Amino acid sequence: MTAEPMLPAEKVNRVAGLLADRVRQYDATRDNRAAFAYTYFRLTTTLATALDKGTPVFHDPPWVAELCETLASAYFRAMDSTDAWLAGRRGGSADEVEPTDLPDSIPKPWRDVYAASSVRRSYLLEDVLFSMMAHISYDLPGALRHMAASTDVRGHIADFQRMNDVLASCIDTVQDDLSARYITGLGELDKLFTRSDELLTNYGIRVARGLAWYNCDRLMDPDSTEDASRSIGNSTAAFISEIRAPDDWKLRTGLWVLRRLIPDRRHWPAASAPLA
Repeated sequence: MTAEPMLPAEKVNRVAGLLADRVRQYDATRDNRAAFAYTYFRLTTTLATALDKGTPVFHDPPWVAELCETLASAYFRAMDSTDAWLAGRRGGSADEVEPTDLPDSIPKPWRDVYAASSVRRSYLLEDVLFSMMAHISYDLPGALRHMAASTDVRGHIADFQRMNDVLASCIDTVQDDLSARYITGLGELDKLFTRSDELLTNYGIRVARGLAWYNCDRLMDPDSTEDASRSIGNSTAAFISEIRAPDDWKLRTGLWVLRRLIPDRRHWPAASAPLA
């Protein structure tokens, strides 16, 4: 007797389950990657609920589920490669590293993210912002390009926009729950991130994912593939630099002072704490 194929909502829930496993793993080892894994888990469960309820009405739910799976696979590969590197490294994840310390098996944006999160004065919100940037600006165009080899991606732009609407609509709630789970005084950190935390807003999610669609088109155009690959490979490092070392010396100095006045305030949930 053959098993019945999984429904789109079930496939997305399966991805959410794998993300939940990552959250528990990173929480247990107090790995700074936990905050983004939790954010990603919550966004994915929201998408699964939308598919299950049929609100909004997607034209091609299986395509939506496939994109979710393909995109998550890119994230899991990057994290697995990072784990493999950490397993063979003296000191584990305790030491500060440079992007060049990490192997090429990890995509450059994720090397940039891991190195940025390893510094002493790294904030939880930074960990989420930098990871979100790598995942949307680098992984998402690549996932769309991969799917374009077998499906008409451009014909699914309406469903892609519906996905954007679903994910953007819950980002404020997710950020509140992120704060409750991992950090005390998230409002204080707004002093550091007032120029750069738009990515974790309703509008920011829509814009970032829309740019990813555009960059997928660039990747598929032979005349722009090389430039597009270089651009999306470097965009996360540029984003990190914009936050950590802005060009304006007055702003750079002010941020340097604030970093020494405002503690990280990161805390870790109990092992029994529910994820949602």
